[in-house]
Amino acid sequence: MVTGMTVNGIIVQGYTDNLYKGVDGSGFSEGSARNWFLNDEDDLADSFEAYYKEHIDIGWTYDIPDHYWVGACNDMDHIYKYVKEAEKRNIRYRLLLAETDIPRPQFECPDFKKVFLGYDYAYSSGDNYSAVYNEIPFVFPQFKLNQYGLFQTREEIEEYIAERERFEKTHPPLTLEVGDFVIFRLHEIFL
Repeated sequence: MVTGMTVNGIIVQGYTDNLYKGVDGSGFSEGSARNWFLNDEDDLADSFEAYYKEHIDIGWTYDIPDHYWVGACNDMDHIYKYVKEAEKRNIRYRLLLAETDIPRPQFECPDFKKVFLGYDYAYSSGDNYSAVYNEIPFVFPQFKLNQYGLFQTREEIEEYIAERERFEKTHPPLTLEVGDFVIFRLHEIFL
């Protein structure tokens, strides 16, 4: 684990064959996965969507100024319930263990088998729009990504962020997505 990063929790993502294995989960672009996909099921909205809004997609924590909340679940009972329902419906999924520099929520991860995927730069919650997924191939092709479509090291992603900031200063406003991006360190975990 990288010193200073907080293990925030798990993001449940629909499975896709896309080489990119990061947090971008809007499901809108070709090959893009969908995060928290059961929330859209009409018969589950009262349970999964309600839980998501109350406990996961909190965004800003207004009781602490300038403080974010990462949209990840730190409740293993909910994760097990979610996974069980996905399996009942024959929906393939992935479980992403998210670590960021944001201290909330905190998650004590059980000893699961996990595979390190890399570093992403995305919104801390919602559909987790990823600048890495949406910009590297088109705007910053000089950066090389690992086999999961992510940066291999913290140093590499920080170089990209510095280049992105230089680009924003020399190009028209809104050329790139504007938002509150954070660095994610990601593992895929297996229950």
